[in-house]
Amino acid sequence: MLRRDDSGAYNKWDVQSAVTVGSSASATDVSGAKILGIHTDAEIYLNFSTAASAAVSTANDLKLAAGLTFINVPRSMSVTNPAVYLHAQRVGGSDVTMRLVHL
Repeated sequence: MLRRDDSGAYNKWDVQSAVTVGSSASATDVSGAKILGIHTDAEIYLNFSTAASAAVSTANDLKLAAGLTFINVPRSMSVTNPAVYLHAQRVGGSDVTMRLVHL
């Protein structure tokens, strides 16, 4: 599936390897995506940052419900570092399978 980005160029549906989200925060590089398709089989906490070291605040970060969600990847978080990482941590007591698609 192809779609045009803001510049008019075509992007494709780029399926990533599934990620296991556990009790400790994990970081996934999403620098190459403008939009993420995220499917989880249970709730997770998530945030974005330019740091590869994962950190999640269970008190303040977004809680994503189980199911399918599409979310824009934030840009311009740092003038000197163009990298963007998705940080995730499970909400419940069991690991969560997260499937990602870069758009």
